Amino acid sequence: MKLWELAKLVRSKNASPFTIAIDIMFDDKEKYNLVKQSKAINNKKIAEIYQLDHEKVLLVEVDNALAIKISFPRKAFSGDINDTDVYGGQFYSPLVELDISDKIKV
Repeated sequence: MKLWELAKLVRSKNASPFTIAIDIMFDDKEKYNLVKQSKAINNKKIAEIYQLDHEKVLLVEVDNALAIKISFPRKAFSGDINDTDVYGGQFYSPLVELDISDKIKV
């Protein structure tokens, strides 16, 4: 099962010119809890996907909003000549295909 099959919305944006923010939001508490309890989304996995030091990844599970919030430093600041996404709007894309089925405990 892929993340996109459970989440209502997965988006990314600049939190600042130097930081990316990713929001994973659910419209169903059961789906949110399934993903949360699977621990498929964690600092080390995010660091692996985005080739970062896991200590630089901030991950917050917001139960009352049914959301998982992630932020990490950009490799190139927004607008830099090496920047590939000025607004940070495409950074979410590797996450939607994240397979969580092998982490689900039934």
